[in-house]
Amino acid sequence: MFKRLLMSGLFLCAAVVSMAIVPQPAAAQDHSYFTYVSWWAVPRDQWAAFEKQDREADAQMKSALADGTIVAWGDVATRVHEENGYTHAEFFTATSREKLLKALETEWSGATNAAYVSTTRHRDVLLETLAHGGKTSSGATGYVRVTFWQAKPGSEQALEGYVIKSVKPLLDSAVSSGTLLMYNFDKEDIHSDAPGGYNLALFFPDGAAMDKFFNDLAAAGKSDPTVGAVIDNLTVAQDHRDTLSRLTAYGHE
Repeated sequence: MFKRLLMSGLFLCAAVVSMAIVPQPAAAQDHSYFTYVSWWAVPRDQWAAFEKQDREADAQMKSALADGTIVAWGDVATRVHEENGYTHAEFFTATSREKLLKALETEWSGATNAAYVSTTRHRDVLLETLAHGGKTSSGATGYVRVTFWQAKPGSEQALEGYVIKSVKPLLDSAVSSGTLLMYNFDKEDIHSDAPGGYNLALFFPDGAAMDKFFNDLAAAGKSDPTVGAVIDNLTVAQDHRDTLSRLTAYGHE
């Protein structure tokens, strides 16, 4: 699902909030989290059938959420398409690999459904979620913006530390106010891409909440137009990517 996501504006304003340009080592969080994401390339004339199958499979995710196996799940449909990109995704987040794999094996029972078989391409990732936040929610929909960026060699720990110390409090505040449904800050646990890649996934209840989030960031950024040096120094600019998708089903404990 969340392969590539939001970032430049967020980090610009995060630097204002942090009041410091020098990144610190990553701080430990209260819980470990892991996220599994499946992407699918579905022919356009089969979108309705695929989304119907997603809805039918949601009962398994709701059950896994209710019994504590996972802490969040969702179905996603791409809104900004790439020429050869994926059209749909599914994800779920758990507090351990054990629980994540338990949910995965339950999902695997439907892997040969006709809607899945008809897809032209498919990809999975297993992510270590370095920071996570979200409110209890059932039946919500919205939008997902994901930012991907690549850390410069040797800058991985500094980047993680900067996000967790300076950006996470901003995201937690947005969750508390209802501007965000959820966020995940991830790196690959099973590497299918080069090491040093990170995702920040932001889940919004609607477009108005997304506007508010970025308007607030822009207003904060005006107080110091020189910020942003941290991210410039720690990441490879040409590798930055974003995605925008529709969150069609969602649950959080």
